[in-house]
Amino acid sequence: MTLHLRRTIIFLSLLTVAAGASAPPSSADERLLLDWDQAVERLRVTDLQGREITELTQPRQEQGRISVAVPESRAFVIKGDEIETRRVTSDQPLILPNGMVIPLPSPDTETADRAADEPLPLTAAWLRLTLAASPIPAVWNPLSGAYHTELSFGLQPSEERLITGLELEHPVEVRIRLRGLTIQDTLPPLRIDGPGLAHEQTLRLSFLPSTPNPTLEVRSTISDVNLELEVLPRLELRPATRRVLGLGLESVEVTLVRVAPHGMPLPTEQHTDVVLTLDGGGRIETGAVHFAPGQATSSFSLRSSGLAPINVSAFTGSLSSETVIQQQFPWGPILAALFGGALSGYGRRFIKGARQALTRRRLVEGLLVASIAYVAGVLGVGYLGLPGAAVATEAGAFLTGALTGFIGVNVLETLSSSGHRRSH
Repeated sequence: MTLHLRRTIIFLSLLTVAAGASAPPSSADERLLLDWDQAVERLRVTDLQGREITELTQPRQEQGRISVAVPESRAFVIKGDEIETRRVTSDQPLILPNGMVIPLPSPDTETADRAADEPLPLTAAWLRLTLAASPIPAVWNPLSGAYHTELSFGLQPSEERLITGLELEHPVEVRIRLRGLTIQDTLPPLRIDGPGLAHEQTLRLSFLPSTPNPTLEVRSTISDVNLELEVLPRLELRPATRRVLGLGLESVEVTLVRVAPHGMPLPTEQHTDVVLTLDGGGRIETGAVHFAPGQATSSFSLRSSGLAPINVSAFTGSLSSETVIQQQFPWGPILAALFGGALSGYGRRFIKGARQALTRRRLVEGLLVASIAYVAGVLGVGYLGLPGAAVATEAGAFLTGALTGFIGVNVLETLSSSGHRRSH
């Protein structure tokens, strides 16, 4: 069998791109067979400088596929005339549309000299841009107040054996524009030098969607595509205030909101229970928390306890949220109560017949009684009729200290006078 005849037989095995098969060397009319879901009229072929070479490659329809001629030693790019939109819904690598054909050097050895199990030499490689995103759907990070995911772009050839040794004349450049989402920093262009894991380029994306379909507009040397990112809704804990008086003196109303990725309230379709956990103090004053059907908000009351920060966490299904409420020592109410007690003790000296020499003692007695009354209010001792809310503000604490101090000093003086008379 002559060498020319052997090459003619080899030519009959065409390179199948979508199936991962590659054609052997052939004659000058060698063609590359592609799986393509668009009509041949919507296909554009350009060289690496962007010049149209569709006539040179002669694309045509063959058996439900499209084939193109492969010019020797000349790489070219195949794209559709419209930019596709695809939705990224899983972390599995996604092969992006379009690609680049790279002719390969002719083998140095004759085909007849090859071993029976040695693969046929390749004459062209079909290179595709790939994307892997993780996590997808993108998840909410409550610490940064943004969604985050990592995007890894790489190149995949038509044959696995081409990953090592395939050299690109120019790196593939990838640029990303944003539509419907905002980020803090600009995204740098990525340059991919070759196929395989070693050449993948990864960037971390922290973003806030502004529309229901946040989209990345990917523009590269070999592929143009719009990618819609799937994003999970989130929970938001919104306390009326993030600082409360500790020791049980104050409560705060907390609203729990189910939010769509772009910030709009997202009503539930059915009754949804919410699990709440507290760490560091505090206690929930309301009953079980849930979202009613058709509702996007729920609320509960949280009373302080102790002085440590209260870490509030909410869970429902795969969604969660957390917030921190700081508890403050009630310096203002305490000082107001003591001042009221001291003032009421000092005021006793202006009562007709009061002994002026006992003024200092009355001050001490007023402070002591006001302190006891304030602690009783903190503990919620109903016996004295002093609810916690009465001593939670400076005005209430001052009034509590003044009244209890004035009454207490009178009681102490009465008891002291009675004891003094009995002793005589």
